[in-house]
Amino acid sequence: MDDTGDMLGKLAQLVTANTKTVSALGARAMVLGKFLDAALPHLTNLQRAEVTSSFRQGIEDALSCMDDVALPAEYHSALLELTNAILAALGQESVTR
Repeated sequence: MDDTGDMLGKLAQLVTANTKTVSALGARAMVLGKFLDAALPHLTNLQRAEVTSSFRQGIEDALSCMDDVALPAEYHSALLELTNAILAALGQESVTR
């Protein structure tokens, strides 16, 4: 019976650690999203084009580093969805001239 209790304790620790990690990632994503929302309207069209180019290069560099790493389809889907959303936001006309 002690083995079952030990295993449940270790499982509870793992769940707690994973919950903390996911919470921290969620907080980071929220802050970065709010930063994007705040900064984007202040960029000129030229700045948006420059940021788009730099962002695309950064994504390509990150993807090339992960070529040999097997990641779940959900990872790739989320990465593609967020990348495309940011590129679409950058592609909109700026109100700042």
